[in-house]
Amino acid sequence: MPEPLHILLDASALPPQPAGAGVYMVQLASALAARPSLRVSALAPRPLPGCRHLPVPAGSPAWRFAWQLRRLGPEVGRSGAAVLHGLHFYTPRRLAIPRVATLHDLTFFRIPRRYSPARRWYYRAIAATARWAERIIVPSSAVAADAVRYLRLHPSRIRVIPEAPRTGLRAPDPARVRAYRAAQGLEAPYFLCLGTAEPGKRAVDAIRALPAIRERHPHALLVLAGNPGPLLQPLRREARRLGVESAVRFPGYVPDADLAALLAGATALIFPSLFEGFGLPPLEAMACGTPVIASDAPAMNEVLRGAARLVPLRSPADIAREAVRLLDDPAWAAECSARGLQHAARFSWAAAAEATEAVYREVAG
Repeated sequence: MPEPLHILLDASALPPQPAGAGVYMVQLASALAARPSLRVSALAPRPLPGCRHLPVPAGSPAWRFAWQLRRLGPEVGRSGAAVLHGLHFYTPRRLAIPRVATLHDLTFFRIPRRYSPARRWYYRAIAATARWAERIIVPSSAVAADAVRYLRLHPSRIRVIPEAPRTGLRAPDPARVRAYRAAQGLEAPYFLCLGTAEPGKRAVDAIRALPAIRERHPHALLVLAGNPGPLLQPLRREARRLGVESAVRFPGYVPDADLAALLAGATALIFPSLFEGFGLPPLEAMACGTPVIASDAPAMNEVLRGAARLVPLRSPADIAREAVRLLDDPAWAAECSARGLQHAARFSWAAAAEATEAVYREVAG
């Protein structure tokens, strides 16, 4: 049997509480490590499942960028790896081995106001380094088009590899869901938003839909979950202005142990984002049997069409209409749930790892 191909993952950007790109790092690393044809090492602040751990001190994005510029090259040389995969944009300019980079999205070009000036500069700087990679992995055709448009990358260097719900994520036993809802004070029907810290996620549209939902269903709640951010107080003020403050909950970051129960207990996930690189939260909701109401935006249209209720951008009235229909018509809600479960089952991290290994073989060839 041939010697396994030794891959080094740069997961130095792995945050303490993974979401989005952090989930990608953990899930892909685990799926790659499960492949007998690969030997996987990972530069990360903490161990990744199945990977040989090469410790990296945690720090701010600016600190990490400086570390990558100064130290990543020597670390690669000492690792003995055959291919480097930058899991979060950054790629060294000069390296003795081939490079692969993952671009999660280029929203900081497309919707710059979604980011502070410092974050916008940082993301544009690390994204620009991907030009030096022999191959670029993106999660959707929408991001591939943006990579050509904003980074002037040739399409022949780009590979689209879809992401997937977290391995093993599914609706828990109904008793577990009931217990979780009771513990969180969510016995009434609730709608859920995940990832509310950035303006482009448009959680405000879910809040603005809530008064119309509560006209028909006065006990309905809205849960805005995710890492707290500067939008927390403006969202609270908007809920207060609309008279629904008592019906909006902010539980903060939801650990993996509780995520399935939170998703499965919701009447629907509302995901009104202006733009996504892939749209993982809606797919994870579907994996738990939860209907999805999402904006008809690039990537989400590509990934979710036929399984989610897609509504126009910035349209609280359309969100409310779809939400009320799910509450009014249990048979319709059950159909949306079944359709979502079937759709989510088409995606897996095992398939993503297989396609990613094919990219490694291309550049190592």
